Amino acid sequence: MLALGGGLAACANAPDEEPPGPPEEEPKASARSAELAIDGTRCDTRGVRTEPLDTNHDGRPDIVSLYETNEAGSLRCKQADLNFDGRLDAYFHYDEGGNLVREQYDQDYDGRIDLGSYYEAGALVLDELDLDRDGVVDTWRRYDKARLTRIETDRDGDGRPDMFAYYLAGRIDRIGYDVSGDGKVDQWDHDAARRARQAEQLRVKEQADAQGKGSEGYVDEPPKAQDDGAQADDAASEGTKDKGTKDKGTKDKGTKDKGTKDKGTKPTEAKPTPTKPAEPTPTKPAEAKPTPVSPAPTKPTPVSPTPVSPTPAKPG
Repeated sequence: MLALGGGLAACANAPDEEPPGPPEEEPKASARSAELAIDGTRCDTRGVRTEPLDTNHDGRPDIVSLYETNEAGSLRCKQADLNFDGRLDAYFHYDEGGNLVREQYDQDYDGRIDLGSYYEAGALVLDELDLDRDGVVDTWRRYDKARLTRIETDRDGDGRPDMFAYYLAGRIDRIGYDVSGDGKVDQWDHDAARRARQAEQLRVKEQADAQGKGSEGYVDEPPKAQDDGAQADDAASEGTKDKGTKDKGTKDKGTKDKGTKDKGTKPTEAKPTPTKPAEPTPTKPAEAKPTPVSPAPTKPTPVSPTPVSPTPAKPG
């Protein structure tokens, strides 16, 4: 079973020069931690009821759930093959009430556990990591209500932490070092927060610059050349089209004027254009004829009734 290596006990208060921040106690390193190994306390397959599940339908179970054989039949453990290679890579441990209390992962799929996580009341409290892949815990991440408060690191490989990085509101606040190897912080780095902020600002700036260059190269330059060409073609075609329409309009106007002119002087315009005037004539005469119609009713009134002279009955 994986021991809680690197556990810290609250000791004397930190030195006076320590700035205000999270955990005010001076950490004290614990005894050498055990090797990371699969904990069989809750994940032993003997004497339990198993329920396999094949999620990718390859004929091999990818998740195996282990249940108690008593009346409660509560969940004890879940084992999972995350990369579908036929070997288990993740273990989820549950207490008697069915609450998740521990997770173990083989992140590089080499058959050895390199990350262990612990939960209390459903909240993450501790991560144990094997960063150098030697099978022993060398980094501890501690949480308060699932918020990271401290990272402890074993730099000399003796199984005990000797560097302590404190976090405040998700950002590094200060770093303490155990130089003498007595498990207590001997030196404090108060400038770590400023350097961390500078490094983060530089990283953000580099990312923004990289994104800006990428967007300029892709959005502004290539499409601009294509758009200019397309716009030039469109403008040319539009200009030709407009010119054609304009010419057509001028031609129609000329034809219309010609038609009007022809209406007054009929002799000359017997050219090939009669086909074109044929279009405007039906529309224009329709408008022009109503105008002369209105005076027409007035003229007949005085002229036609008066010549009653034919009535003389001379022949009779």
